[in-house]
Amino acid sequence: MAAEFGRLGVDMVVGFPSDLPSLVDAASRRQDTHVLVPRDQRTLGCVAAGYVRTKRRPAVIEVSTGPSVLNALTGLAELASLRLPAVLVTTATARDQRGRAAFQELSQRELLGQFSVWYHVLATGDQLRWAVESALWQATGPRPGIAVIEVPADVAEAPIPTTADGDARAGRPAPARPTPAPAEESLLYAGILLQRTRRPLIVVGGGAHAAGAGPAVWKLARELNAPVLATASGRGTVPEVGNRFHEAGDNFCGLLGLYREEALADTLRQADLVLAFGTRLEETARDGWDEFLGDAPLVRVDSDPEAQLYGPSAECFLAGDATLTAELLLLEAGRAVTPTRESWGDQWRAARDRLFKDAAPGMVPATLRALSREYGDSRWCVVQENGLHDLWGYHYACLQLGPAGTALTPGEQTMMGFALPAAVGVGLADPTMETVVTCGDGALEMSLAALATARQAGIGLTVVTWDNGGWGWPRAERDATASLMSFTNRSRSLPALERMFDDTQRVENADQLAHALARAREHARAGRLALVVVPADDANLPQAARRGLERTA
Repeated sequence: MAAEFGRLGVDMVVGFPSDLPSLVDAASRRQDTHVLVPRDQRTLGCVAAGYVRTKRRPAVIEVSTGPSVLNALTGLAELASLRLPAVLVTTATARDQRGRAAFQELSQRELLGQFSVWYHVLATGDQLRWAVESALWQATGPRPGIAVIEVPADVAEAPIPTTADGDARAGRPAPARPTPAPAEESLLYAGILLQRTRRPLIVVGGGAHAAGAGPAVWKLARELNAPVLATASGRGTVPEVGNRFHEAGDNFCGLLGLYREEALADTLRQADLVLAFGTRLEETARDGWDEFLGDAPLVRVDSDPEAQLYGPSAECFLAGDATLTAELLLLEAGRAVTPTRESWGDQWRAARDRLFKDAAPGMVPATLRALSREYGDSRWCVVQENGLHDLWGYHYACLQLGPAGTALTPGEQTMMGFALPAAVGVGLADPTMETVVTCGDGALEMSLAALATARQAGIGLTVVTWDNGGWGWPRAERDATASLMSFTNRSRSLPALERMFDDTQRVENADQLAHALARAREHARAGRLALVVVPADDANLPQAARRGLERTA
């Protein structure tokens, strides 16, 4: 199996050792494959998410039956919600022992089936090559996700007819998928809508990022004079130039839905066409949709035809590759006899400029602005955690990635403990990418194993933690039981946590941020772990948090 994955170009296996030698052991003996064994089974899916999104290449995850599968479920659910391609290989109880109180027996299909796009139980060694090829084909298809190969113990112990390494086909590349183009009649109708629009708006999601559609979408946005907004997973698809990195033709305006900026409310209301690339328009992305964009026709572009079943109803659905479809739409826009839309461009650019006039108060927004200044001219990735103060990072007025930056955020499951192991995956995929983690103090305490894994792998990280002494989001929703959400005995836990880092700094005011981040960056560049602790005030809520609290009130 290790040889088959290597033949097909998979170069990363992340897994946990079992009692007997397994795929992790076999892959570790191959020169063309990297193997990582995290110290926490819960983080397997998170490491894979960071690697796959950065490398744009599927990874393999290995678990064994029993507690290993159960521990891995949270990270796998997050990976599935991000719709990133991976193959999960799991062992299983021997078939003749099932239903007879076998050791560590689980119905894995019931557990993993809801997170997977394909599930196959390997029946014989004859199926090995077919199963590996099929799993990769399914994982990287129009509906990307996790494909599962379950290997019963009796099959694992049986011989296979031939070894892949000794086979004449061993060097044959994997079959390439054709790049799907939308139906011609749908494309023509989309062209008519483009001719009619006077105030278009473009949305990019994680699917557009995975397809590398940024340059094509960017050209289309300039042709249409349209603002570009992103979903959380779509950040980094197009350059986030912003006011700090201003250049002519910049069209990015921040995030959509729950993370939208108030200054853009009128812009959203006046849009007369929404063109969405590679997004299922999940709940957070369509927050406020009916109020702001409900009357605008929606054109959706997605390689998965089933995507039209999710989110708002589309006036026109284009089932095709995001990059190719953006290029075809650019041709349609070029043919169209349309006004220059200069007044529309002036309007949304003025609204965007207002984002940066009144800086949000508080240490967390100040830290994010300082990160933008320190890293924004570089190739960097900010990996965000799930938490109250982490929501500041979704607001464009606070955090600007710059022309070559990107971001990695949890999916719709928003598990705690995502950021640090995902950052390890980013570092493994691209050691030249400077990686910064932002997370609350609670999530940081949950992530000690990820810190040890990063050190073992020689990955340098800058970790910025929001220190509010408790679980910020649950505490913000409570009054009578708020004390239950606060930490105790921190005088003992914090020193132990800080000893995991090569350098720790505590900042007390905004004037200290520039020096602290520059020093942490130097440590990270040298392959070390640097921690910057920033005090956070739970009363200083970001807009997204206020909206979320209002929605659940």
